[in-house]
Amino acid sequence: MILQIEDLMETLIGVFGIGVMIGYYLVMFILSVLCLKWGIKKVDGSELEFGSVFITALLNFIISSIPCGCFLAAYIISTRHKVTYGKGILAMILAAILPLIIGIIILVVFVVLTIGISEFMALFGF
Repeated sequence: MILQIEDLMETLIGVFGIGVMIGYYLVMFILSVLCLKWGIKKVDGSELEFGSVFITALLNFIISSIPCGCFLAAYIISTRHKVTYGKGILAMILAAILPLIIGIIILVVFVVLTIGISEFMALFGF
């Protein structure tokens, strides 16, 4: 009887872990869509509805897995959102830089909150 309960618990924990992983990837994909939308908006693209950008991000995700797929992804952005090819590349670069900037800001805030402002300033010689 005890073994059956342990097996049930292991199964539930495994299913919960898979659900957490799927949820994580969905949230990250939604954030990717929002960053791509911001990048397309900055290069004066059209058709900025969430659904249109979602399909573009999904196509880019699929296309980017092949060699030299980033060029095809820029072409998809340029054709779907009516911008030039160069602006499509710039939109992809902006969409990649935004999460890095946000991550660095979150890291700095975390470090400051963890070690304190005075130690943070002393760390960099201020």
